[in-house]
Amino acid sequence: MNRMPRREDLEPDAARRPGMRLMAVEVLNWGTFDRRVWPLSLDGENALVTGEVGAGKSTLVDAITTLLLPSHKIDYNKAAGADHRERDLRSYLLGTFKKERGDAGLSARSVGLRTPQKSYSVILGRFRNAGFNEVSCPRLRGH
Repeated sequence: MNRMPRREDLEPDAARRPGMRLMAVEVLNWGTFDRRVWPLSLDGENALVTGEVGAGKSTLVDAITTLLLPSHKIDYNKAAGADHRERDLRSYLLGTFKKERGDAGLSARSVGLRTPQKSYSVILGRFRNAGFNEVSCPRLRGH
């Protein structure tokens, strides 16, 4: 009896496939990922990021985008289809999670997890290309 070939019989594992592959990403104080290192291991594979509204899916995509593109070329929260002014680098550095109206009700102010004087964010991506060494790509931003 013939058996169906398994995926691993047909394809080499992601660590051996050609091209730069994202092996892992870690964030610290990026958006609402606050006060500790939040790791995501991909091992060079594709990933489907799912979760409730507001769970941090777009925040994670924006962290990876921040690693790969210059700041002036990034439209944050694009993955969620939001207006480009909804989020920016400053809002991620401060951990902005909502807007509050003042007593007069005329203007809204952002509420964040971190203060401007003491805020910093770290994003670390680890990439691998088959036949080459692993490359780490850190991004450290302070306000």
